[in-house]
Amino acid sequence: MADLQSPHDKCFQQIMQQPANAQSFFRQYLTPDWQNKVDLNTLELQSGSRITSAFKKLHSDILYRVRLRAPETQGETAYLYTLVEHQSTPDRTMAIRLLQYKASILLPHAHDTYLPPIHTMVFYHGHTTPYPYDLTLPFRTPEHARHTLQGPPQLIDVQQQPDTTLLQQDRAGLLSYFFKHVRDQDVLPALTALPTEFLRGITQDTSGLSMLETLMQYYQLIARAEDPLQAFQQVAEKLEPEQREHIMTIGEALKTQGKQEGIQQGIQQGIQQGMQRGMQQGMRQGMQRGQQESLHKVASRLLHEGTDPQLIQRVTGLSADAVHKIATQSA
Repeated sequence: MADLQSPHDKCFQQIMQQPANAQSFFRQYLTPDWQNKVDLNTLELQSGSRITSAFKKLHSDILYRVRLRAPETQGETAYLYTLVEHQSTPDRTMAIRLLQYKASILLPHAHDTYLPPIHTMVFYHGHTTPYPYDLTLPFRTPEHARHTLQGPPQLIDVQQQPDTTLLQQDRAGLLSYFFKHVRDQDVLPALTALPTEFLRGITQDTSGLSMLETLMQYYQLIARAEDPLQAFQQVAEKLEPEQREHIMTIGEALKTQGKQEGIQQGIQQGIQQGMQRGMQQGMRQGMQRGQQESLHKVASRLLHEGTDPQLIQRVTGLSADAVHKIATQSA
């Protein structure tokens, strides 16, 4: 099926990819403050589109990098991002999608000291006019907007939280405690330190017990323990008798897995040892064959020169039958 929007896209792209055309466009439409901020003679076209595949039939975009004018930002760059609205009907979600597109522009600068500023323009040529939607993000209050767009995310660093603090909490504490200790050299001490009343309080209902089972299965897959089965036993013993089976079932599966891995490891070691012994035996046999062949050549040469066969036997260590056989073959 033909892309009915492609003529808009192709026309805009072909024109705006020419720096002279782009300079004219930005001089016409850039706000006065941005006209003063940037040097349009330094425009550099950037490759690629920031539009997600689902919306490529609805929009096209073009991105230019440009140098800033201000002395304190000398040598630094900004971006002029223009998105063309192809739809005849305006898009209510445009403001949110623009945020997504601008994030993709900033991502390559993630390791820079400062992020470059981006000025965004929407070029609209639809039937409905004036454009009916506000292109600012529709938060209820300015505080909501500042918090969402500029407020730092809350960091939860479980390694900075004492175990005693985590183990005073409910399920969130148990979750954090397990993730904090999953990379321990041996998780047995951490599991041993789990308070009995704390665990029983969480596992008194089905969903809490299911959470603990999930955490233990997680440890079965990734955590390290000198005695994995003992680690499971430590947790199981802290639970009510009827709940212990749930945890030990996981532990027994781990035990079975360990046996299977041990068998496989033993088979592999046996194969390797067999291969090594075979190689060693082959080398010995090869050396012996090489020595015999050398002695036969020496005996053949001595016989050819008329050396007494008994002397050849003493020099080479060959038997009388072997020397006689060599003499027959050389005749």
